[in-house]
This record gives sequence, structure tokens and C-alpha cells, in this order.
Amino acid sequence: MEFQIEVNNRMIRVEEGQTLLSALRDHGFRIPTLCHMNRFSPTGACRLCVVEVDGRRDLVTSCSCPVENGMKVRTNSQRVIRARKSLVELLLSNHPDDCLYCQRNGHCELQLLAEEMNIKERKYFGQKNRQFPDYSSTSVARDPAKCILCSRCVRMCEEVQLVTAIDFISRGNRTSVNSAFSKGLNMSTCIHCGQCIQVCPTAALFDISHVEKVQGAIERKDRQVVFFISPAAISSVTEQLKLKSKHQTMPRIVAALKRIGAAKVFDLGPAIDANIIEEAKQLADRLQNNDSASMPMLSSCCPSWVKYIETFRPESLPALAQNPSPQHTFGRSLKSNHAGLVGTDREKIYSVSVMPCVANKYEASLEKNTRKGVSDVDAVLTVRELFQLLKAYGLDIPQMEDEKPDEPFNNASSAAWKYSYSGGKAEAMAYEAYRLLNNGKTDNFRFIVPKNTAGKRETRVTVGKHQLGFAWVSGIAEAEAYLHQLEEEKRNDIHYIEVMACSGGCVGGGGQPISRGFENARQRKKISIDMEKCCRYKYPSDHKASEK
Repeated sequence: MEFQIEVNNRMIRVEEGQTLLSALRDHGFRIPTLCHMNRFSPTGACRLCVVEVDGRRDLVTSCSCPVENGMKVRTNSQRVIRARKSLVELLLSNHPDDCLYCQRNGHCELQLLAEEMNIKERKYFGQKNRQFPDYSSTSVARDPAKCILCSRCVRMCEEVQLVTAIDFISRGNRTSVNSAFSKGLNMSTCIHCGQCIQVCPTAALFDISHVEKVQGAIERKDRQVVFFISPAAISSVTEQLKLKSKHQTMPRIVAALKRIGAAKVFDLGPAIDANIIEEAKQLADRLQNNDSASMPMLSSCCPSWVKYIETFRPESLPALAQNPSPQHTFGRSLKSNHAGLVGTDREKIYSVSVMPCVANKYEASLEKNTRKGVSDVDAVLTVRELFQLLKAYGLDIPQMEDEKPDEPFNNASSAAWKYSYSGGKAEAMAYEAYRLLNNGKTDNFRFIVPKNTAGKRETRVTVGKHQLGFAWVSGIAEAEAYLHQLEEEKRNDIHYIEVMACSGGCVGGGGQPISRGFENARQRKKISIDMEKCCRYKYPSDHKASEK
């Protein structure tokens, strides 16, 4: 039911059950928040969203207040403005003053609010808590001195990722966010997804930087620096820079990296194709051998998902696909089989992957990915770090001239772009499994995506007299709920499940540019789908067949 409320002497129509914050934002009213996140129940912790409502003595937190018929609201009265400004000033009273050196300088929500509210000096002084950064993890770092206790990272880790690697400890003015027993993140249950970084409004959480490592390797004359770039990262650069010629993004990134001293720049797409083909072979083998103990088969391309299985679901390890991620596959192949392409020994190759994911930093550090003291992947740059690296050298991607990726890793199928978003790999896997189980024939292949993608994401593919079930989920909570449902209902009609730890897949990865909403991820998915149309081959086996 709709009704009207009055806001700043203007009548607006609202839906019954809406929160006041949602209704105000729908009609263009700017209401600041720090603790609020879309799709989460409100907490009212930061109180920055307060408004004045006639008939109520105290200011009201709009995020937790439902709209009522006949309401009269003021969002910009002097009382409201003073309250918000005082709240930000109190937060700043115990906040470090190292903005010039901060990882989030220019992108910090607290900094932007201080500017918006015209805060020019410190009005409140208090004893600062002595807290020290935690760099123990190989992927995510913490600086508790910059934490404003907004609860966003805690809720993301607990409610969406089901990990609870961090939580509130102590009480009152000693409250802080920390890992269990105040140990480092390396001793916690962290799965390295980086979603906490995405929702953190300050630099209390950030990824371990590899930019300096890469710059150091470029300067060394005894190193040949080789980059390989994920298609999901290309989609992100296109979206972030708002490039109209989407197919020119990769050539311009190649040109920029060559300008700073890269020996070779490859496309990670061929490794993604190889990953899909290998995983499809494993699925076909399990189906032909009636290996029910390892069904449904679970994808293993997401390092965070693999870490979650190892930590929280060890009983599902037999169902996990046994092939490594594309990053690991490419890094190992580069240093063992293709070192000659770079014109040097494997020990002198410095391999750098550009990924939308923080967990790839963790994966690169694993002992199993190091042989004879030489890592398969020496450094991992997130999309954020790629921008930092190029900015440090004064390079502007849109101004670069096109330069193609180096051969032979420069021509992948459209499945490499499908890999970027949830459901894309499941489709490519269905095609490859269909081909393997149908004597190489693919004429009648049909992959129908459900119209209601907010519900169950599963479909059936008919192979002869048999039906294969394929499903895809993103976010650990959704994956856990789906697996629990299959176990509870004792279903055996699903044979393959694609799982991505980040919501929406790699387009919403922890290494993507910081954004509070989901619109950016949707736009990256759209760009990836558009890029699929530019590929000569739709699926990996089509590409492989043309090479023979």
C-alpha cells in the first residue's frame, strides 16, 4: 500500500514497510550513513542517518524507522546538521591523522563526510588507544587504530561468508574488532575473500600490497617480469574508466605494462579454457564410473571456496574438483614449459598475475605452489593495485595505443569471459561435459538459465536418455544453504555445482575497486557478456578443435 509523507515541506509517495532511509534515498534526499548496508537489516550503530520527525522528542535513525502515514520529516534542520557534525567530530577525535599515507586517501568515507560537513579542525581531544597493525596474513591486513566500529566487516564475515574470522571483543570504550583470542588473521578462520575490505569505510582493512615488489622486480636487470591478466580484471578496468571501446581495453593495458618494462604480457583466458576442459573430464569420468561418493562435483577454481571447504567442510573434500585454479595452472606452465618464450631461465622469470581477487595472493603463497624455492606466481596485483602501479609511472590507459597480448597466450574462447560472473563457468562446464558424454557431438546442446535468478540457480542438460543437473551459487552463505538443502532432501539430480565465494562471482571480487553497492558488479557482468560476443570461439573445445 502506498501513502504520502511530508519531507522538507514536500510530499512524497512511499511504500508501506519501507524504512525512512530507503524512502528518502528513493526520492533523491542525501542521507549520510556509515553502518548501513543494502540487503542487511539495519543496526542504527553510527546514528549519522538521524532526521527530525514531528511529534518525537529525540532525533530518529532513519535506517531503522519505518515510514508512517502522515509523517512530517526534516532532513536538513540545524538540529540534524549539528548532530551529524558532532558525531563525525567524535569519530575523528580518536582517529589517526595520517591521511597522506593512508591506503584509502581520497576514497575514505570518513574523510569524505568530514569534507562534506565542513570540519576544518579537531574539537574533541581524547587519549588515543594504542593499537598496532596486523600484517600476519598473506592477503588481508588490519589497522585497528582506523576502525570506527561500524560493524560492516563483522556482519559481512559472519552473515554472508559464515566465517566469523573477526568479531567485536571487550566492552564500552574498550570495544574493538579483532580475531579470536586477539591472534593475527593468519591464525584465524579467514578464507581471504576480501569482502571485508570492500565494505570497510576506512582503511581498517586493506589488502597486502604487492606493488612495491613488482616495481622492484621491474628495476632489476636480472629479472624478466611477465604479466598475465584475468578477463574479469579487464571488465573491471573497462567499467572503472568508462571506456566505450570495450575490446580495446586489453591492448591498452598491454601497451601500458610494456611501457613500464614488462617483458611479456599474456591473457589468462587460455588457462581458464584449460581449467574448464580438465574439470569437465573429471566430471565425465565420475559420471561414467558412477562415483556417487564424490558427487555432486564442486568447482575448485575459487581459492576462498577451497579454503572454506578445507576449514569448515572437510567432509566435502572428495567432491571438490582436483585441478588447480587458472592462476596456478598458468604460473606453473609458464615457469616449467614456456620459460623459453621469455628467453630466460625459469629462476629469472618474475610472474605477476592481475586478478579481481584477494585470495589469489594467499594461493600464490602456499607451499604447494612453490618448487625448489621458486614460486609459480611471484606477485598478485588486484585491480586496485593495477591502477596504483600505472599511476605511479604516470600512465593513463585510455591514452595508450593498442598493442596485442603476446603469443601464444592471446586467444581464448568466450568461456574465459563467462568465468567472470556466477553461472558462466557452469554453462561452459555443461557444454564440455555434454560433448565428452555424447561422442563429441554438440548440435542439440541447450543450457537454459532460469528466469528467476533470485531463487534456485540450477538447470538440466539432456544427454541421450540422461539428464545432468548443473547449479551455480555465489557467496558462502548461499552455497552452504544450497548444499544443506541437497543433503537434507537427499537429492541426486544435481551433478555439478559452481561456487564462487564473492557475491556475483569474480565481478564482485574482493580485489575490485571499492564500491558500496552492487551496481558496479552488475555493470562488470554486462561488460563481460558483451566481450563474449567478440570472441571467435564460444567454448574451449571449439578453440582446441580449430588448432588441430
